[in-house]
Amino acid sequence: MIIVAILGFACLVYSIFAFQQKGPILTTIYFLVSPEEQEKMKTKTEYLFVATTYLGLAIMFFLVFVGGIFDLSWMPKVTIIYVIILVIYVIVASIWSEMVKKK
Repeated sequence: MIIVAILGFACLVYSIFAFQQKGPILTTIYFLVSPEEQEKMKTKTEYLFVATTYLGLAIMFFLVFVGGIFDLSWMPKVTIIYVIILVIYVIVASIWSEMVKKK
């Protein structure tokens, strides 16, 4: 349970920095492109997308942590529903972002 709490806290800290538009954008595409392309990727929209995604991950980890600590039998169902909503958000937001870039 401690590892889950640490992961949640790390995601929360990164999310706070990303909301302030500081630091790298932690995505696979960011690490695969050249440093010049990395600088081009550092836009307000990219930071907002990554920040909300990592905030969602932090909430997910904290839901798992709270469910495990208090032994709540209903918490896994809530977490699964939340994860499904988060995945749908990430897919829709990334598709929307790519559509806007191509215009």
